[in-house]
Amino acid sequence: MTQTDIATSQKMLVTTTRHISERSISLLRATDPYGWPYGGGPIGKCGFFYRTMKRNGCSGQFLPTDIFEVLSWAADNEYDCVTFSDVGPVIERFAVCREPGPYGDALMWAQPPKHFKYEHSQRDAALNALSVGGRPFEVSPQNMASALTAALETVDRYLMPRDKEGLWNFPLAGLQWIADVATVYRDERDYKTGMWDESIAAAAGLHRLLNFELERSKNVSLDLQQRLVHGLAGQIRYLLQEPL
Repeated sequence: MTQTDIATSQKMLVTTTRHISERSISLLRATDPYGWPYGGGPIGKCGFFYRTMKRNGCSGQFLPTDIFEVLSWAADNEYDCVTFSDVGPVIERFAVCREPGPYGDALMWAQPPKHFKYEHSQRDAALNALSVGGRPFEVSPQNMASALTAALETVDRYLMPRDKEGLWNFPLAGLQWIADVATVYRDERDYKTGMWDESIAAAAGLHRLLNFELERSKNVSLDLQQRLVHGLAGQIRYLLQEPL
């Protein structure tokens, strides 16, 4: 191997698709691979690959948290890219979302891509997650206002006694719920009527709060779990910003 080969060689981590949730796999499979964030892509029908990264979010495109967690950990351990395969090994530090078997652990058994845009697939995934007990989430100005107000109050209440610590130990599941609400809100809000004024006001308040936290943490060193929270907060900020 020449010095040039050594300098340009890539270090790859191979692991199992079982670390990725059904939600995230469905999101990728429903999206045209050309629209996947960061230029990842499928490997046949049995897996996919991505370059590693330490920060989630680029030009408003954010990876699902479970995928980003593996990529961020891999970046910490000096890997250049990750291949997720139906026959890849389990890494003990990550959750296993499915049991092994032909109907559980592989992208190859998912439905073929429907070639939606990534944003369309994200909205569908968010609506599914917000629907509880078989009841679909009600997409109305009143319900969105209630959800966004609850989100603003929850984040504000969390931060009050944690001025120095900041947002970065906020429960991940709670922040994912807020991200799902923000995803649906982005597609439904209407500035032309007064029906969405309460939602818009709550969204603006939450956007200001998250923007302050994100801006003051630019030079702060975060551990892996905190980077997951940081990525979701960045995604919510992006979703709630007012259109130019």
